[in-house]
Amino acid sequence: TINVYSQDKNNNMQFNATSKTKTTAILRIKKSLITLGFLSSTIFTSELMAANPPVAELSKEQVISQLNLSHHFEGGYFRQTFKANHRDKVTTPRGDRTTMTAIFYMLTDDNNIDHFHTKYSDGIEFYHMGAPITYHMIYPDGRYEKVVVGPEIQNGQQLQLAVPGGTYKAAELPVGTYGLVSEAVAPGWEKEDMIDVSREELLEKFPQHKAIIDRLANKNKH
Repeated sequence: TINVYSQDKNNNMQFNATSKTKTTAILRIKKSLITLGFLSSTIFTSELMAANPPVAELSKEQVISQLNLSHHFEGGYFRQTFKANHRDKVTTPRGDRTTMTAIFYMLTDDNNIDHFHTKYSDGIEFYHMGAPITYHMIYPDGRYEKVVVGPEIQNGQQLQLAVPGGTYKAAELPVGTYGLVSEAVAPGWEKEDMIDVSREELLEKFPQHKAIIDRLANKNKH
């Protein structure tokens, strides 16, 4: 009986030693795999960064130069990028117009307000780069709306903003050195379609919005 007990005890000790050795080996293999995975990830990230180096942020002067922007009479900078001259024109009460036009438009820290104005055509703003631009709209029925067009959609900013024709719209750059958008307009924009409006005219129409009108409207027409 004693011999059988001793043999069982020795077998158990050998089994425990073998199990411990196997466990240690498995842990070493896992550690090696984790290390190998980390090294592979680091190498891949380094190669990816080398192939796609971070793009340096452009200054407002560089953007103006690269995009060939000019001063806009409303404020800010612009360049017309598209006019649908290849299509038949559409008839409007003000004459024939192209179906669509598009521009780059930029506000800067030293030219940061696009004063209240309106136009007959519908327009859509598209965010591109730089700081967010804040738009202020007063609709014909007197309703006011503020929308921030920028990249932080998780914070309520929008990448696009549709503005129906007849809406009084102003824009400003509250922070940052510049904000760049595009605007597509349909029917296509012509300067004679612009309805410039003075502060006095807006206050007469919408006295309930005096604070924002006082801040962002023209004192006089151009």
